[in-house]
Order: sequence, then structure tokens, then C-alpha cells
Amino acid sequence: MIEQPARTSDFAPPLGAPQRVPPPPPPVDDRPGRLTVAWQIMVAAGWAAVFFAFAATWKVSEEIGIGTWWLGPRAQPRPLVVSLLPFALALAISLTAIYNVRRVPWISLGGALLVAAIAVFDVSRSGGLAAIEFAIAAGAALISLGAMAGTRSGAVGQHATSPTPQPSGRTPGAPLDPPSI
Repeated sequence: MIEQPARTSDFAPPLGAPQRVPPPPPPVDDRPGRLTVAWQIMVAAGWAAVFFAFAATWKVSEEIGIGTWWLGPRAQPRPLVVSLLPFALALAISLTAIYNVRRVPWISLGGALLVAAIAVFDVSRSGGLAAIEFAIAAGAALISLGAMAGTRSGAVGQHATSPTPQPSGRTPGAPLDPPSI
């Protein structure tokens, strides 16, 4: 077997040569009131589930022949705008979570209350469909309350990433002084 001569790129750079530093990570939106990435995904996925739960409610409503108030009876269905109202609500809140709008958990909790308000009007028509809609509202409310734990907080009037002086008088990330001998 013939050994090939070593290339100069196979060795570490000589001492004193400039080191290649990897690029910094992409910036994270860590302003107060924003969700962490994990909770942002959870809230968006939760409201996507609400969207599909309303689709299932629509299908069940057609199967049993009892329309919800937002669908109306089969003979006189509600206008399309009214029928799509629960879906528009779920889609809008999913988009606020995807774009990480400030106070998403509070917006989501308000959406869950609106879903519960939608269910209230179905109690007299069909208790079973109203129970499904209340369960959808409860699930959305639980996700909203959980997301409050994933909200970034910061000091009043101060950006969350601004360096704070350490007791040693040095700011985080500043290079350490070499030890003196």
C-alpha cells in the first residue's frame, strides 16, 4: 500500500494563525410576551386540531341529521360565512401562534371562550353536539393555559437579552482575562 503525503489542510493551523469561527446562530425572538418555539408549535398544532375537530363535528351533524346553529337545518342552511366562522377562528389563532404574536396564550384563551360561546347556542338543539363543542373549547383552553408557562418574560423597560452586570463586574460572553502568574 502506497502512503500518500499529508496535505497541509490535514493539520491544525499553526499557532498564532487566525482561527475560523463558526457563524453565530440565527437570532431568536426572545422579546417579552412571545412564546418559546416548543410552545409556539404546540399552540399552532392545538388550534389545527380544533379546526379538524370542527370538521368532524360538521360531519357528525350531517350524519345524525341535526344541524348545529352555525350550520343550520338541512333545508335552510346558514350562509357560508356563518358556517365557516369556527374554522376561521381556529385558523386565525393558529396563524397568530405561527407568527408568534405577543400574548398568544391570552388570544388563544379568548378563542377558547369563543368556542365555548359557540357551544352554548347548541345546548338546546343537540346536547351531544354541544358537549363535543364544549370539549373542543376545554382542550383549547388547556393548551392556552399551558402556553402561559412557555411565555418569555423580561424586566420592565429592559430588553430580555441586554447584558446585565455580573458581580465580578464582567458582562456575560466577555472574554476572560488571562491569569497572571
